Amino acid sequence: MLARAAYQDAFFAWPRRDRERYVRLLREADPAWAPGFLRWLRQETPMRYPALVGAAAFAAGRLERGEHGMSRQVITSVLDRADDPGHLLAYWAVAHGPSLPKPVKRGVADAVTRLYDEPALLAYDDGGHHFELGFVRADLPRHGGIGTPRPLRFGEVIKLVHPRARDRGQGDLFRYALARRHGKVRTVPETLPLVRSWAADAGRAAGPATPRGAVAKPAHHEPLAGSLRVVAGLRSGSGHPPAGQQLARLRRARTREHRETLLAALPLVDLLARPDGLARLEPLIPHLPLSALLAHLRRFDAAGIGFETAMAIAARLADPAEVRASGLGPLRFAAAWGAVDSRRWEPALAAGARHSLGAVPRLPGRTLVVIEPRSDTRIVFGLALAQRCEDADVVLLGGGRFPLRPDESPLHALIRWHSTDLRTATPVAARHDRVVCVTEQVLDEPDVDVPLYVWETRRHLRHEHEPEFAPGSRRGYFRGLGDTSFRIIPWWEELVGDDQNGG
Repeated sequence: MLARAAYQDAFFAWPRRDRERYVRLLREADPAWAPGFLRWLRQETPMRYPALVGAAAFAAGRLERGEHGMSRQVITSVLDRADDPGHLLAYWAVAHGPSLPKPVKRGVADAVTRLYDEPALLAYDDGGHHFELGFVRADLPRHGGIGTPRPLRFGEVIKLVHPRARDRGQGDLFRYALARRHGKVRTVPETLPLVRSWAADAGRAAGPATPRGAVAKPAHHEPLAGSLRVVAGLRSGSGHPPAGQQLARLRRARTREHRETLLAALPLVDLLARPDGLARLEPLIPHLPLSALLAHLRRFDAAGIGFETAMAIAARLADPAEVRASGLGPLRFAAAWGAVDSRRWEPALAAGARHSLGAVPRLPGRTLVVIEPRSDTRIVFGLALAQRCEDADVVLLGGGRFPLRPDESPLHALIRWHSTDLRTATPVAARHDRVVCVTEQVLDEPDVDVPLYVWETRRHLRHEHEPEFAPGSRRGYFRGLGDTSFRIIPWWEELVGDDQNGG
């Protein structure tokens, strides 16, 4: 499983043989082990969707064998976000048919009672996948898009599992979600103040009907603070929620995380492609989550954002507290660094990458990091990993040793790498505790007597079977790089240590 961490939610991108093997293993899994494994997979790793698939497989296997108990608890234990129930039920229908066994139904119902509230409805009840796809996102056209069924809407989930509302307000929310899904909303109960405000603001901000594809002017209503006033002037012609809905959701967001989720969901690409789209969107840009700023920095730069907007973005990208709070890792900054054409972003991105090293776990002992060149992603990954090691040697594959500098940004180190002559091999001291090799493709297995971790970055082929760790093994092979990849070594060394200690 750890070999798949960089895939995140992209279970559909696993080679078919490996998907089938994973499902088969969970169907036959030891009930003393599987629940803990699935909770760990869902809560401690970014593999949210594989955890849902695994829970469904575990429950299906027990039901086929006539084994009672545990299925309900395992199902509810992996449902941690409000769109998880819809994802699990959509997968179950495709994999196991429309019949919904009672343990599955009750497990989902338990989670619905725990997860469904007004902010969740506004953020996730739109039929979108809301997936994190890691390195697979770049290959989506080759996969034909996201090869996973869309999650069921809140109303469909409620209709299927009949959850017990925890109070009157949630009962009204359930009824509203059912009516909303079928277009039968007439009034919004007073017990749903956020939804009432959402509906009212949607009507005011949307204004008179606007032809499809046109840009509506802001409706005349009470002034709004900061970036939220701008959203009232944006109207989608591409199937996204109208401007008034976006406005209401943002105004009523109770937490920073909820507000950032809604801001990140704005159809930025569509808006930038419209006439006057940049002028309407620009005041909002500095308020976007850092992840959205990095993902769209090239588009903003190419669209010609103003100097003040650029300065505001740069200040946020270089702010140590904000970068650390975001949890973003060095590879996100490296991707933006490689995408933008203008050099004006380099200082801010380099500073942000240095602050993001805090998201990379520390590794004890001595580590040998071997990097194959011709890919900035490989180089930045290896350099960032080495900087978080207690002691590290960094060498070019088949070449010389690269000197590390304490507290240096990985992006500044990348510049030094390209200007350093590493063609001559130099001896490296022995007695390393582990070897990390970052390469395009493994051709020959290195002969080492310490734990070996190899990352391959060549284009992903779905039909291939990828080698992975055998139980208790001290070497493993991984496909694709992402910021999640930094966490794999500590995870595995902890698991191997527990196994060797009988834990």
